[in-house]
Amino acid sequence: MFQGVDHVVIAVKDMDAAVKQFEMVYGMTVSERGESEAGGFKTAHFRFADTYTELVSPTNETGPVGRRVAQSGDGVYMMAMRVDNIEKTLEELRAKGVRLVGDPGPGNPVKGQVFIHPTFAGGVLTQLVQR
Repeated sequence: MFQGVDHVVIAVKDMDAAVKQFEMVYGMTVSERGESEAGGFKTAHFRFADTYTELVSPTNETGPVGRRVAQSGDGVYMMAMRVDNIEKTLEELRAKGVRLVGDPGPGNPVKGQVFIHPTFAGGVLTQLVQR
């Protein structure tokens, strides 16, 4: 089932200012940067031995990151939990009545991302990741 935190995603309004702040706090330079044109956000990653922190900053106000930052400001956007077997984990969560987002349903293979709805995770969107 759950093995621990895979990564944490933090939404920020100003990517350059946030990168500078995290570089100062972590004592390291950003590992990589990217952009999701379809998702409407920029990314910056700080990679560690077996986990990472990802910063996301909106490039428009209509995407999920843009809406989140406009509504709540900077802060934790999502946490990703590593699981050993995503299909079995989904089966167990379904049996417990946990609300899932992106769940392909029983008997169907996972093709995209699956999340635990924030109402079942202390208000935090939680992604399930099998590495």
